[in-house]
Amino acid sequence: MFKVKIFIFIACLTLATFANAMTIYDSHITKFEEEQLLVKEFPSNYIFETITDCSNDNDILVIENIFISPDPPRRGENVYINASGYLKKTVGFGSYVDLTVKLGLIKLLHQKLDLCEQVEKVDKSCPLEEGEQYLETTVTLPKEIPFGKYTVEAYVYTADEERITCLKANVMFKP
Repeated sequence: MFKVKIFIFIACLTLATFANAMTIYDSHITKFEEEQLLVKEFPSNYIFETITDCSNDNDILVIENIFISPDPPRRGENVYINASGYLKKTVGFGSYVDLTVKLGLIKLLHQKLDLCEQVEKVDKSCPLEEGEQYLETTVTLPKEIPFGKYTVEAYVYTADEERITCLKANVMFKP
C-alpha cells in the first residue's frame, strides 16, 4: 500500500550510496547467482510481478488484492496503486513498519517507521478500524533512481508485536 511511497523516499535519500554499492555488487556476484539466492531467501506467494504477499493466516490484515500499473514500475513515471484487504481487528497507535531496502544483496537501509504517520500520507488515519480497507493512490517515481535490482521488505506490527502483514517487492530499474 504505502510501501511504494516509502521506497521513493528512501531511493532519493540514498542516491550516493547506490552508486558506490553498484560497483561492489557487480564485482562479487553474477545475475544468475543473485536470482538463485533470491528464490531461496524469499519463498512467497506472488500477487503479481513486482509485489509478493509474505503474510500468513495469523496476520491481522488479509490482503485481497494489490494492483500497480505499470508493473513493473518505471523510473520517472507515475505508478497507480489500488489495493484492498480486510483487517481482522482494529490497528492503532504504536504500530510500526520494519522496512529493509537492498540493492542486489547489499542492505542499503533498515528502518522502523511509525505506521500511523505513513498511512496519513495516503489519506488514512489511525486507528484503522476492523473491516474492509481500500487504497487508491498515484505516486511519481523519480527519474534519478539509479539502475539496479532493488528488494524491499516490509513487515508491519502492532504496538504489542502482533504481525499485521508482510509484503516484499522486487524491482529492476534498467538503463
